Amino acid sequence: LVASGWSVVLRGGVWQVWSNMARGVSLVMLLLLVLLLLAERGVRSRVNVESTTDDLTALLFNEEKDISGDGSVCSISLNRDLTNNQPLLLEPDSDRFVWPQVNSTVIELDYDQSVELFCSHGFHKGSPGGQSQSATITCKGDAGLGYGSKRYSIADFTCQRAVFHSAERTGGFCYDNGTMLRIGFDLGTGRFAQLYEVCFDEVRLRTHYVKHQLTPHNDHHQRAVKRPPFLQGSYYGALKMGGLYSYAKQHATLERILGSRARADALLDNKKGMFFARGHLAAKSDFVYGSHQRASFWLLNVAPQWQRFNGFNWQRIETGVKAYVAANGLRLTVYTGTYGVLELPDGNGDPQPIFLDFDADRDPAGRVPAPALFYKVLLDADNDAGLALIGVNNPHATPEEIAERYVVCRDVSSEVRWLQWKRESIADGYSYACDVNEFNRVTGHLVLEEPVGNLLL
Repeated sequence: LVASGWSVVLRGGVWQVWSNMARGVSLVMLLLLVLLLLAERGVRSRVNVESTTDDLTALLFNEEKDISGDGSVCSISLNRDLTNNQPLLLEPDSDRFVWPQVNSTVIELDYDQSVELFCSHGFHKGSPGGQSQSATITCKGDAGLGYGSKRYSIADFTCQRAVFHSAERTGGFCYDNGTMLRIGFDLGTGRFAQLYEVCFDEVRLRTHYVKHQLTPHNDHHQRAVKRPPFLQGSYYGALKMGGLYSYAKQHATLERILGSRARADALLDNKKGMFFARGHLAAKSDFVYGSHQRASFWLLNVAPQWQRFNGFNWQRIETGVKAYVAANGLRLTVYTGTYGVLELPDGNGDPQPIFLDFDADRDPAGRVPAPALFYKVLLDADNDAGLALIGVNNPHATPEEIAERYVVCRDVSSEVRWLQWKRESIADGYSYACDVNEFNRVTGHLVLEEPVGNLLL
């Protein structure tokens, strides 16, 4: 102990934190708090230990950086600094995005680090970027962001309009002769910054699955991003998809399929969440930036999902997966998809497949099917592990029907302790978990290079 400060010794080095006595006491208290939290939490895996060590190192580094006050880092806050008309932030001359710090919504650029800003319609009037689509800025510490010979803030580079995102066919095919598409941002000069891929049936107008990546960065995202209208593009022909999801249209379609107004009345209830919502596959909140979140609003990325299921167990799965990824430092490939067609009893008690678009005189008569199951297949290539999380899209099913028709693989959910779900509630979307290989043998959706060796637990 020295009157002017403390010396803190940790494995891997010595930090000399020189400050007044109050600052030193604050740091020691912070260290003790972190160690106490670690002791309460317990050591469950090597990944958790490494993650906690990294967090502790980051806390010390940030404390030291605050003390030094050298201004060598440029910070950009997703929620304070980026507007609706934000540019894309890219590694220069690439299709790779720049991400915030892990467990944070703040981007930190090192001194002299450059970032390419992209606006599909050019920068706003008076911006140093002018009408060009791209401008490369460089961090100059406290002096701001360098562009040309001057210094600016990120607010000076607002786009003229919200960045344009697009969906395009890749030329590839997927399950059952489905069409592969990619959704993201066309940067010109042969560059395309992809957010997710879609396997789409252009005849029955259903998405088999959406594929995207989840890393620890995805656990925190820009808040208060307004929900834009859904886009259907050119993938649904003359069909007006927006009208299909209205409550009145759903009621009329169910009445026609089931041959009974009374059955439609019994199945649908707007006040209780008993209607079909546009259920996101890759969730809006899976994407970090507001510009990325808006790109999730393609009808290619949704399927008819009972609202009550959408708002409870499915939402628990979405948030639980992201939290698990962040807590364990994982990098996952995620396939979110639909399987089967929901069947509901008609006026005679006979099961009928349910669609949002139905014409008995057309082939196929039904399009935009309501899925029987929603699923998320999580693949961790680094650890040869995976897990299939499955939800039943039928709040009207009986326990016997769940067991006989909807549980399609051996349930291992008792081993999944990191999800906070009410999985046995049928009204909220009965849910369970399976081995990826076994589930994929049932659906046939995915082409796996080799079997997944372990459960992701």
